[in-house]
Amino acid sequence: MRKTKNNLSPAEKRASIVIISLVCLIIIIAFFLIFKKKENKITEDKIPVTSLKLTILNGCGFDGAAKDVKEFLINKDVRNLDIIAWKNVERNMFIYDKTIIVVKKNDQKKLEYLMKITGIDRRIYALDANTIEDMQIILGNDYNKYFK
Repeated sequence: MRKTKNNLSPAEKRASIVIISLVCLIIIIAFFLIFKKKENKITEDKIPVTSLKLTILNGCGFDGAAKDVKEFLINKDVRNLDIIAWKNVERNMFIYDKTIIVVKKNDQKKLEYLMKITGIDRRIYALDANTIEDMQIILGNDYNKYFK
């Protein structure tokens, strides 16, 4: 076998080494940035919340929707979540097109936690100091978007 001859000048060799070094450096930095982002995501998932009391209301009229969502959350093994009721909305008024969180007690950490685990960002405030529930989820026609 013949050995190939290197036709690069010393300046071209140095330029090649610099370019290869820069590419390696960029790859290493990108790897650490991606790893750091995943690490931050893990800590964000661990929002320190004491027990969140939740009621799930079927506002869309699909039979068993509230029960299905309750079972979904139980099977997902969501921590610090107490589902205290699941039922149809009052007077069976199935008028909800969009799923919504109803905040009953003004606790921003619990709201952030519920929004994070469900993906629901639509919310309204109906504060009530005399209720045992912290939040309600009223299921709209789009509830499958959040609970599959």
